Amino acid sequence: MYLSFYRFKEFPFSLACDERYFYQSSIHAEALANMQYTIEQRKGMVMVTGEVGAGKTFVGHVLANRLGPGCTTAVVRHPPQSGKQLLRALAAAAGMNLETDIDTLRLVEELEQHLIRMHNRGRLVAMILDECQDLSQKALEEIRLLWNFEQDGQRLIQIVLIGQPELQQRLQEPQWESLRQRIVLSYHLGNLTSNDTHAYIGHRLRVASIDGQPVAQFSQEALAEVFAATNGIPRLVNILCDNALLVGFARNLQCIDRAIITEVLREMTCWNLKTSVQGQPAPLAE
Repeated sequence: MYLSFYRFKEFPFSLACDERYFYQSSIHAEALANMQYTIEQRKGMVMVTGEVGAGKTFVGHVLANRLGPGCTTAVVRHPPQSGKQLLRALAAAAGMNLETDIDTLRLVEELEQHLIRMHNRGRLVAMILDECQDLSQKALEEIRLLWNFEQDGQRLIQIVLIGQPELQQRLQEPQWESLRQRIVLSYHLGNLTSNDTHAYIGHRLRVASIDGQPVAQFSQEALAEVFAATNGIPRLVNILCDNALLVGFARNLQCIDRAIITEVLREMTCWNLKTSVQGQPAPLAE
């Protein structure tokens, strides 16, 4: 498509989780550092919430990478609908070979013994669960059970819960009080600020460019319009900017201006994005 025109080696606004494209705002940097410390020091459970498109899954992906080879990390991207599915996902990540027809009680026993052996070898085990707002009640109960696994006064598994704000609301229910009390670190990922949105776009353009010097540019007015339309939600920024680059390519323009952004917004009706009020330019970042 437009790769050679803009001298990109790959698409800058792909929705895939690639850590090279992770823009670390001050908020994200603090959250990741504290999450990593909490897990490595076995201090307690971590919860991360955010609206759809805020970058929660990306943060979980980056966290898993930063825990590195010294940690056995199970990343569960799709919420299991049963406690047994959750336990199997963890067992697979921990390198266990299980019988296909193993019953839940035996699965729990074997998993606990395996985690004890890993603990005795000094091995850290973490489980990062995404879309936790959709976890079944049985899956949540298994999380509570897993958290009770301990040896020598230390938890055998560190747990990170990632989900939409509904997750926090669910955990406020009386039946989950004991689980909620285990959460020692909680972050809500807000939207990017105007300045962070501009820096986020620039970062992605640089990473994708062949030589780190992007040919594609967004004018200040275009950047302001992107922020006004998306409110700094990373996923929407990606979709809007990708479509804007496509229009620029079709028009043989390497600088994306406000007119292109406005045109793309008119076509993206399914996303409910907005143009500036009464057609007036969006305010520029300070």
